Amino acid sequence: MAFKIFNIAIVGAGRVGTLFAKFLSEIIGHKIVAVISRSDESIKRFVQKFKVNTASKSITDLPSDVEVIFITTPDSAIKDIAWEISQIENLNFKNLVVYHASGVLTSDVLSEVQSRGAEVGSIHPVYSVSHFDYSVDEIRKIKFTLEGSPKIYDITKWIFYNFDENIISIDKSQKILYHIACVFASNYLVSLLNTVDEIFKRANLNFDHKFLHPLIEISLKNASELGSVNALTGPIERGDLETIKLHLEELQNKFPEILPVYSSLAIETIRIAFKKKSISMNLASQMLDLVSSYIGKK
Repeated sequence: MAFKIFNIAIVGAGRVGTLFAKFLSEIIGHKIVAVISRSDESIKRFVQKFKVNTASKSITDLPSDVEVIFITTPDSAIKDIAWEISQIENLNFKNLVVYHASGVLTSDVLSEVQSRGAEVGSIHPVYSVSHFDYSVDEIRKIKFTLEGSPKIYDITKWIFYNFDENIISIDKSQKILYHIACVFASNYLVSLLNTVDEIFKRANLNFDHKFLHPLIEISLKNASELGSVNALTGPIERGDLETIKLHLEELQNKFPEILPVYSSLAIETIRIAFKKKSISMNLASQMLDLVSSYIGKK
């Protein structure tokens, strides 16, 4: 298919909506014709970045020439917004594509617009969107997972012209577990880095997780090159019961709030070490008994 400039509307002018707008307009070359947001501040920030014909707080102000709508609101609002869009009489639903950007919800929540004739999809950026000012070079590397109506895959490759390799198709049945994996890889990773900061602070050490960046980077490199199981190192992998006991005792005495996190991760690490065949069934059982004995301790 030859390149075509699509008229695109963004519903939800937060960080994710801004990211999509930048990718679609500045990298691919589409036209952002409208932005809809319930926040005056979000609209003001958005129109400072993108020239749009329509900027409104009302979904009914979507222009009749819009061809693609991206709903980038919180998940809880998507279904209602889809219903509101389905009630707009001046839209050409037979030539309309509607996406939402939720990582966990499927395209089924867009059934109201699909029933009017629109093609629908859920397209999720595999990225941590924590601010508004990512560079074009950063954004162009983003992968997106996609599922939806039968024609949505070919249409999306057309919309994301020359970036079709960034689009990864998944099945509806895979979405929740996929999103759980994303949460572990991003949100929980950040939570662990915060835990590292708090442990250093409790130990009266004057540095934070950035001190450990070489360790973090080599761990990620090893996991990438060797696989997550074979990359495992540390006291559990080498069967060091005494070190684990010292950790548990220290946390129980000095930082009991962290003990549940340590224990949960220790149990998972024991499973991986056994899978790697670094420890025997007997040693794995001893480790599990040791860790379990500290769960719930005051």
